[in-house]
Amino acid sequence: MGLHSHFLHLWDDRFLYLTPEIHSGLTSRSSATLLVSASGRPFRLEALDGTRTRCEAALVAPHVPRRLDVDGGGLLSLNLDPASVAYRMLARRTSGEGIRVLDARRFGALRDAFQPALAGALGARQLRALSAGLIEAVAGSPERDSALDPRVERVLRAIRDSTEPQSLARLSSIACLSPDRLSHLFAQQVGLSIKRYALWSKVRRSVQRFSGAGRRLTDAALDSGFTDAAHMSRTFQSYFGLPPSFLASQVSVTVEAQGGGAWGGPLLAAA
Repeated sequence: MGLHSHFLHLWDDRFLYLTPEIHSGLTSRSSATLLVSASGRPFRLEALDGTRTRCEAALVAPHVPRRLDVDGGGLLSLNLDPASVAYRMLARRTSGEGIRVLDARRFGALRDAFQPALAGALGARQLRALSAGLIEAVAGSPERDSALDPRVERVLRAIRDSTEPQSLARLSSIACLSPDRLSHLFAQQVGLSIKRYALWSKVRRSVQRFSGAGRRLTDAALDSGFTDAAHMSRTFQSYFGLPPSFLASQVSVTVEAQGGGAWGGPLLAAA
């Protein structure tokens, strides 16, 4: 594939990956993931128990292992930060299902934008509108502000703002809660543990580091809070089924406006 065959657009609360094909091993990640065929050609999802599904669209719950095969039909993969409003809207739609197959007809006129998006022909506002439209089509309503507990918000900011490990004791002090109470409240509101969110933050931060040209894997790893490039590579492989070297060399990464504030890093598009 050429350098501009794959596109990754990042905002503070989501990222949209556009690719003509993908064949991943078993992966799972902390985000809710909305997968939509760009062409209408079915792709294949395989669950941990070996169950295989061919579909044009699917919603995958957080931390649900799956294999994904997309053969040339193109894919839109919308991944939502676990602390986002959109994440909570879609998480409610999984109804306890790890992988929920969706009727692609629900996306209606949005489908007219799939091929232009795949080709890299849409601008930042159009892509943001497309992502919002996809969420609304699945959730059944537009995104509405639904604030988290302010104590949880403070903890989220502390995790995102620092590449250094944040101890539970320090985070509890920030939240003015006991460690047990904070752990319970955080999991209740965000849907995953503090430890898992901290790892997700490292991954999200490292992805953003590849928006600049010529970044070395070791630099991106250390800048993001990983102990070394090998640790980052193992985590990427388990999350995305792809090594970070693929992201660095084959994907055009763009941090959109309002996409770097919560994570730090350049607001640049890869050449």
